[in-house]
Order: sequence, then structure tokens, then C-alpha cells
Amino acid sequence: MAESAFVFNIHSYVGLFFIFIIILFFSILINRNKTLRDDKIKFDEMKRQLEESEMLFRTIFEQAPLGISIGDSDEFAKEFSPKFQPVNKMYGKILGRSKEEMAGIDWKSVTHPDDIEYDASQLKRLLSHEIDNYSMEKRYIKPDGTYTWVNMVIARLDLGNSTSQNRICIVQDINNKKMAEESLKESERSKAVLLSHLPGTAYRCLPDKSRTMQFMSDGCFKITGYYPEDFINNKKLSYSDLITHEHRSIVRKEWERVQTLKTPFRYEYEIVSASGECKWVMELGQSIYDKDGRIEALEGIIFDITERKNREEQVKYLSEHDFLTELYNRKFFDDEKNRLDNMDDCLPVTVMIVNINGMRLINDAFGYDEGDQVIKEAAKIIESCCRKSDIIARTAGDEFSIIMKNTSNYDGAYVQRELQNCCEAHNKKISDRAFDISISCGISTKENTNESLDKALKEASDVMHNSKLLNSNSSHSAILSSIMATMYERSHETEEHAKRIAFISRKIGENMNLPPNALDELELFSMLHDIGKIGIDDRILNKPGKLNDHERFIMKKHPEIGYRIAMSSPELEPVAEYILYHHERWDGSGYPKGLKGEKIPLLSRILAVSDAYDAMIEDRIYRKAMSVDDAVTEIKSNSGTQFDPHVVKVFIENYNHIENNKKTLMV
Repeated sequence: MAESAFVFNIHSYVGLFFIFIIILFFSILINRNKTLRDDKIKFDEMKRQLEESEMLFRTIFEQAPLGISIGDSDEFAKEFSPKFQPVNKMYGKILGRSKEEMAGIDWKSVTHPDDIEYDASQLKRLLSHEIDNYSMEKRYIKPDGTYTWVNMVIARLDLGNSTSQNRICIVQDINNKKMAEESLKESERSKAVLLSHLPGTAYRCLPDKSRTMQFMSDGCFKITGYYPEDFINNKKLSYSDLITHEHRSIVRKEWERVQTLKTPFRYEYEIVSASGECKWVMELGQSIYDKDGRIEALEGIIFDITERKNREEQVKYLSEHDFLTELYNRKFFDDEKNRLDNMDDCLPVTVMIVNINGMRLINDAFGYDEGDQVIKEAAKIIESCCRKSDIIARTAGDEFSIIMKNTSNYDGAYVQRELQNCCEAHNKKISDRAFDISISCGISTKENTNESLDKALKEASDVMHNSKLLNSNSSHSAILSSIMATMYERSHETEEHAKRIAFISRKIGENMNLPPNALDELELFSMLHDIGKIGIDDRILNKPGKLNDHERFIMKKHPEIGYRIAMSSPELEPVAEYILYHHERWDGSGYPKGLKGEKIPLLSRILAVSDAYDAMIEDRIYRKAMSVDDAVTEIKSNSGTQFDPHVVKVFIENYNHIENNKKTLMV
């Protein structure tokens, strides 16, 4: 029993052992199969993940917003002019080429020539392991010849293989950015060019009292004499320091006014430049506000308008002043008169009218240039006798008007006496009495507001005219004497010739039974008949030979000139017509009017005979004297053509008596 039990137990253990082995085998087999199945699953998963990673990489590579190229650096550096490695779409898009086109070209051929040298030098350093990477901004040339800017990064790429040198090239399109930068630079350059050519200076400053400058353009030096940097942050001085004292506060207040109204600034004022020169400028500006509406700066431009201001001042000066004397003119005088007429603080106001005597006679005798000189001298004398506050104006050709504020009639009379004394002192200094300055004056005073300056001026004018009547004879006589003396000095005519003609003419007139007043006029006319020669050029008057056509035309003007001179003097006016016609001929071939026969005034006909006779028997520059008999014969031959036959008859009948009595002429 026991043995059988033991055998059973052994067999049981062996069976269990085999069972265990079988179970273990199957367990191992099952586990192995399970492991194999798990490994396959893992492999498939790894393969799937690898495929997904590869797909993701390709997707990223192809769809990346950057241009990417990965390849063998050895191949890349081959012959130092490598072809492009496989690139993504963006790389080709940036360069404007397809991937296929990219594969057939080398990088140098599409790189801007200006960028090749630096790119090649950096690449050489990369390949020689001096650097691990480099980056640069460069330009690629597109097929149409234009270029595009990129930011390029090239670096060595370690992929675990032992020998190959891999690299990655990434390019980013920065063309828009670069174009914007270039546009900005061009804009800044254009702005700088514009500012440098502006006729003024542009500025930006803080809105403080001293106007601290943050920017000023180069034009600042031309206007101020200081460089822009002198003003920046008030390095040397503030711009406000340049503004003249009388304008400084006005400019500041004007800025405050426009800032309150939020309107642009525009004002003209004076500055003092570095050289001390005063200049007029015009400032155009505006306030710059921050996001909270506060003024953070002032910007504008300042122009030099000195030349324009000078022109305006010149125009204003000319509109208010007489061009000859530089005193005020009639328009300004009337404006001031009307303004002062309504003011009480200038009373009493004394007005004075001053008139130069004999100006018409001087103008006709010596010409307007000499007459203007007399007027200018008179203006200087008047100005020297008046105060700076007095308003002195030339209100007519030979008339001056003066307004003296806060001046009594007594004080005005004192000025009048001083003026007369100064004229007399002037006359003593000059040698030619023809240019003596003789004046007539009248004054009147406005004492209270109920009176008018117009009334005072009328009273002063009346007084002046009365004074002029009293002075006219003496002044005219002095001027006429000077005119005659000047004429004798300038021409071959002499005072003796004039006296002889006057004697001969009077004798003819007496034998024609002319009345005494006509004889007096004939004698005066004979003395003055050639007075018009004062207006003829000396070269024509004293020419030794014959005159040419132009010279004869000028010479024939002397009767008209003499007529104007005589008409300007009351005592000579009766003989003015005789002077005008003393070169008319009996047959109508004379000048200036071509009168014929008895239409020529009788006294002019008498003078024609006596003048011709005396001229023939006296030596002249251009010929010798004729004998008395030859001269009488010549007079006879021209009777009825040049001369009045009746006047010739009377002369012939009496010439012996005339010749015998000429010696009395010099007594």
C-alpha cells in the first residue's frame, strides 16, 4: 500500500512536472507570440509615426513661410559655385523661379553683384569651420531683372552621419520692409533736400517761454547767422533771444491767442542776427497736440522777408513822399491834416504856406533841371528851420505846406522869420543871383476844436499871396538881370549888340511916329528878343561853322523858349508875342508860325531889319563884318521877301542919321 502510494506520488510529481513544463511551454509560447504581436504593433506604430513625421516635415518644409534649403555642404561648396540644393516652394517663390529652375542655376548668378563678395567670404569661413553660421541681408535677382531683398541665414547642420557636412539655408522675404526703409530714407533725403532749399528754416520746438528748439533746418544759418545746433536745447541761445524787444512780447501773445482759437500762427516781426543786422521774418506755425489734447510742440517755418519789407517800405515811402525833395507829398499832408483836425492834444496848431518866387521864370529860362535844384535847396532850408515833429510837405510845384503841432502863432511867426533869414544867408553864398531863393510865406493858427485846419490853411494861403504880390517885382527884376547876364556869357551876343539894336529899332519907330508906350515896348523887346537862346546848347550857340539840319532845328526853338520866359513874368508879358515872332518873314517863309505880311506884329518887323543890319556890320565867329553900304544894299535886296518894305524904306531914309548918332548909345 505504501509502495503503491509512493509510486503514485512520484508519478504524480512527474506528471505535475510535465504538466508544469507543458504549461510553461505553452505559457512561453503564448508569451512569445504575444511579444511578437506586441513588437509588430510597436513597429507598425513606429513606422506610422515615422511616416507621419516625414509627412509633417515635408508639409512644414513645403508650406513654411520661409525659404528653406537643406543639403550637403560639400556638394554646396563644389567648385565654389554650387548649384542650389532641393528647396521648398517659398524659396522659389521668393526668387520668382520654379523648383526645377532653381536646381539648374548657381547662387552667384542670381545674387546681386554688390552682395556676392561678402556672401562668398562668409561661406568660405563657414566651410573652413571658422564659424558655425552666418546671416546677411542680400538681394536676389529675379528673372525680369528686378531684385528682391531677403534675410538669409546659413548654418552647419549635424545629422549624425560621420563624413558629410550638412547645412541648412533659410531665407526670409524682407523686400517690403527694405522698400519701406528705402522709401523712408528717400523721403528723409527728399525732406532734407527740400528743407535745405527752402528760403527759410523749418523748426520744431517746445511750447515754453524760451521756445526750446528740438529741430531746425540748415536754412537757419542764412537767416540768423547761427547754426541749427546752437539753438537745440538752447545750447548757445534760445530763438526768443533773437526777437527784438519791441516784438518779443507781441509774438508770445499772438501765439497764445492762436492756441486759444486753435488756429495756425502767422506773424511778421524783426530779429537781430549774429552780425547785429536787423531782419524782418514771417513765421508760419501750428501747435502739435498729444493724444490727451495737450500742446506738446510747436512746428513751423520762418522766412526772411527783409527784402519784401524793404520794398514795401520803399513803396510806402514813395506813396507818402515827394520824389524831388523827399519831403512829404500832398496826399500824406491831407491825411495828416484830417487826422490832426480831430485831435485836441496837439492844439494850438499853426500852419504855414511857403511859395518860391519866380520859379516859372527860372524853369523857362534855365530849364527844369535848374529849377528842380532851386526847389531842392529851398526844401533843405525849410527843413532846417523846422522841428522833426513838424509835418513838411511839398503840396505844389513851388509850394510847401507845414503843420506845426502845439505851436502858437507867435512861435510860428518866429519860424517864418528864421526861414527868411536862412534864405538870405543862402543867397549870399551863391555867385549866380539868378538862382537866389526868394520866398513868400503866410501863417495861421487853429486855437480850439471849433475851428478847422482847412480854414487856417486858407488864411495862410491868402497871406502868402499878398506877400508874393509885394515881392514879385524885385525878385523878377533880379532873376531877369541874371538871365540876361547868363545869356551874354554863353553866346556870341553882347549887351552892346542888344543896346545897339534897341537904339536902331527905337529910331525907326520914332520915324514911323509910334506912340511912347509902343516905343518903350520896342526898346525892351529889342533888349530881350534873343532871351530864348538861354535854353539852347552852348555847342550850337557858339559853333564857328554852318549849322546842320538838326542844329538848325534846335536853334529855331529859341523864339518859343523866349516867349515862355516872357510870359512867366508880369512885366515882360506885353513883349512876349513880339519875341515869339521876331524871326517871321514878310513872304511867310519864316518861323515858328510862318506868318505873312502884316499878320506879323509891327514891332517884330521893325526888329527884323535892325537886328539884321547890326549883325551884318559887326564881326561874328563865323564871318567878318560887312561895310555899312553893303549891309544897306543887302537890306534893300531883301525888301518884300524877308523884310517889310515900309520898314525898309524908313530905315534907308534914316540910316545915315542913325549911324551918326550911335555913339550916344555908349554914353
